[in-house]
Amino acid sequence: MTLGILAAYMVGAFGGLCIFIVFGERPFGMQVATTIIYTYFAFWYVFFPTRGLLEQYSLHDKTVQRRIPLLLAIHCAFLILIVLGETIWFSMKPHLPSYWFDEHGKRGGPLYVFVVIGSVTVIFLTEVLISRRILSRGLREGPNESSNVPLPIDKL
Repeated sequence: MTLGILAAYMVGAFGGLCIFIVFGERPFGMQVATTIIYTYFAFWYVFFPTRGLLEQYSLHDKTVQRRIPLLLAIHCAFLILIVLGETIWFSMKPHLPSYWFDEHGKRGGPLYVFVVIGSVTVIFLTEVLISRRILSRGLREGPNESSNVPLPIDKL
């Protein structure tokens, strides 16, 4: 991992903390903060190398550029899933038993928080893997063999 990418992750983490502090107590503030931070990190994890995913995809590559509308549609679908899930989960909070809010173990926090963080993490990793798979398949097929790109009129 290069120093620039590490710095971008650190800026994102600090910025995310600040955004959650600012938006946390407002109506739908957690959903807005989650959407902003989720989008930031999704971009970095999809296009830049990480520990387990070493491929890097350039936004200057024409094949990658053709995949961006599909990636944006997938990202919007996952954002809707997260916002809807958080909204439902937060609305259930008053109806949950106290067990969900008790600290568990020495280092364990409330189960309620673990469910939110765990579900967003699973959704995030699913989106990253799907998006990277789409990009890698597009680069393997090459610019002329892609099945998602319409053919010009003269080739029909």
